[in-house]
Amino acid sequence: MAYQLSSFRRFPAAFAIVAASALAFTGLMATATPAYAQSGSDYRCSGLAEQAHVAASGAEGGKQTSAKRFVSTGKKLCEAGNERAAAKQFRAALKIAGVAEVETESRMASR
Repeated sequence: MAYQLSSFRRFPAAFAIVAASALAFTGLMATATPAYAQSGSDYRCSGLAEQAHVAASGAEGGKQTSAKRFVSTGKKLCEAGNERAAAKQFRAALKIAGVAEVETESRMASR
């Protein structure tokens, strides 16, 4: 007469099922793209970069060379994934060119 007082023998199978489910769910979440990434690229590396490029092209003489250098550095920082530092470069180019940053709807939404 062997009575089983606990369900210890069934624990490893139940644990394996739960662990496999958790692992599958974690893998699914890791491969899913976040909602904010689906809406497009970052304002700093798209809209602000375009504004700085246009302003740098319209600048005069030595200011144009300096502004274009800032824009080029900003684009390289965007490629490296450093949007914050890139935005500083683009804003420096706008300042050298004497142009104010244009507020867009995407920029206001990102605040």
